[in-house]
Amino acid sequence: MKLSKLYCNDRRFKDIKFNLKGLNVIYAEVQSLPNEKKNSHDLGKTKLVELIDFLLLKEIDKLHFLLKKKEVFDTFVFYLELKLNSGKYLTIRRSVDNHSKIAFSLQNITTEGFIPPKKWDKEEIAIKNAQEMLNTYLALDFFKDKDYNYRKSIGYSLRRQQDFADVYSLSKFSKGKHKDWKPFMFDFLGFDGKLLKEKYANDEKQEKIREYINNLRAEFSVSENSRDEIVGQLSIKTTEVNKIASQIDAFNFYEQDKELTRKGVDEIENKIAALNTSVYLLEYDIQKLEDSIRNNFAFNLSKVIKIFDEAALFFPKELKKDYKNLLDFNRELTDERNKNIREQKANKEQELKKATIELQQLNNTREQILSFLQDTDTFRKFKAYQKELSEKQSEVINLQKRLEIIDLIIQKEQELDKLKKDITETIDELKKIARSTDTNIRYKKIRDLFATYFKEVMNEDVYISWSLNGQDNVDFHSPKITTKENDRIDTVKDEGNTYRKLLCVIFDLAVLVAYSDVSYFRFVYHDDVLSQQDNGIKNRLLGLVSRVSKEYDFQYILSVIKSDLPTDENDKPIYFKDSEIILRLSDEDEKGTLFGFDF
Repeated sequence: MKLSKLYCNDRRFKDIKFNLKGLNVIYAEVQSLPNEKKNSHDLGKTKLVELIDFLLLKEIDKLHFLLKKKEVFDTFVFYLELKLNSGKYLTIRRSVDNHSKIAFSLQNITTEGFIPPKKWDKEEIAIKNAQEMLNTYLALDFFKDKDYNYRKSIGYSLRRQQDFADVYSLSKFSKGKHKDWKPFMFDFLGFDGKLLKEKYANDEKQEKIREYINNLRAEFSVSENSRDEIVGQLSIKTTEVNKIASQIDAFNFYEQDKELTRKGVDEIENKIAALNTSVYLLEYDIQKLEDSIRNNFAFNLSKVIKIFDEAALFFPKELKKDYKNLLDFNRELTDERNKNIREQKANKEQELKKATIELQQLNNTREQILSFLQDTDTFRKFKAYQKELSEKQSEVINLQKRLEIIDLIIQKEQELDKLKKDITETIDELKKIARSTDTNIRYKKIRDLFATYFKEVMNEDVYISWSLNGQDNVDFHSPKITTKENDRIDTVKDEGNTYRKLLCVIFDLAVLVAYSDVSYFRFVYHDDVLSQQDNGIKNRLLGLVSRVSKEYDFQYILSVIKSDLPTDENDKPIYFKDSEIILRLSDEDEKGTLFGFDF
């Protein structure tokens, strides 16, 4: 896969058409001094790496420059056209405002100029799904049957300044664990990454089980060696519990005092229940009678006459007389009815008073009987047995719980034994691989290319290597540079910044060439690669990347400022060809920046 075009809907942005083979130079003409407000870092050459990564569907947060200045870039829509290894062209569209939704357009030929495709095959695709979709479009052989996608290795084709610190571990891996990147690197170098991933997973499981077992031992103060001892104690305590339970079952309070029990249960409780019901019904009836008395017949003849007068209607005297008679009749009926209701109410109140007194007496009697029963020797014995039974049952439950914990520990120990066996088998496989690295074709190719290219640039011998550490996990050693006088002596030159940068550059080149026989990335971007390098190194490095990128058909993209250009024997800058420069930046004014404005 190669980069074909990068463009934007904002005309101020400097659209880019990449060379599909050989050098692609981002050239910055810088006049200001480093301590001035404007310098090479403000022009956008480093931002371009981030923008390409953005369009290759990196997930971003509010710290990304596009979102930190969202008010500036909110309307921006970016497009990246890729040339796939199949020969087709894929355009990716991603906006800043809706950066989590992606669109794809697949075409047989490149689009005209910097005009977006008219037809989009996929739109509004969520970022995670879009990454998997792009992984399918790219169809890179290396990622087939892997549990990760192209995003895992994209950093080795887009090296930022912070990624030159370590050949193997990119800055994005620094916050994670070894399991997050070492199995991938093992794959990358041609070995079985799944084996290493399984080792890390089993190590983690083993550690969690050990921690779990130790917590159980500490919390419950148990040991697997005491299991049989606890079984013996449990047998004794269970026998004691059964014996006490049998003694409790033998108690019979009815035989102790038959009459007392009969009166207490059969008569008193039944009477109390019946009286409670009677009291409830009497109170309900009395309330209804009181409501009935308050509900008197109401008719005001004077108000009726007044309404007729106000309406200027005639109200006949005979009619008035008939209404009056009717009122008198109803009043007599109401008086008679209320008299009867009051008599009923008085009778029910008398019944309620009598029932309440009797209920109080029965409750007092019941309390006396229960008090007498509790004072008996039999009841005291019963209570003592109950207390002892409760204590013994608690002891049994505690022993059973400890036994369960021991059995759980034994179960976890068995799981540990199986894990140890699996880990041992994995270690044996890793050791077998470590003893036969010379037979691994991909690894040998990367290592040989790495040594050859470094020798061409630095005229020094270097090698990469790995080994198993004390935990039988893989350690990737920093490349070792040997002295010219004695090639058996390793030097520490690889610890310097310039050496580390060159080692990373050479490693990325070696990987691209080693994977040139399969479908893989066909580009690499090295940001500020010539900075602080010796002039001879610059010339030899540029000669190497120019030749190798053409020979193996990949793009070598680099950013450089004028002051970092290599020079000839007369100390004159050696400029790149116009055809090799894909983007020109300048600090003359804001129009010379990548986005065409300062932000």
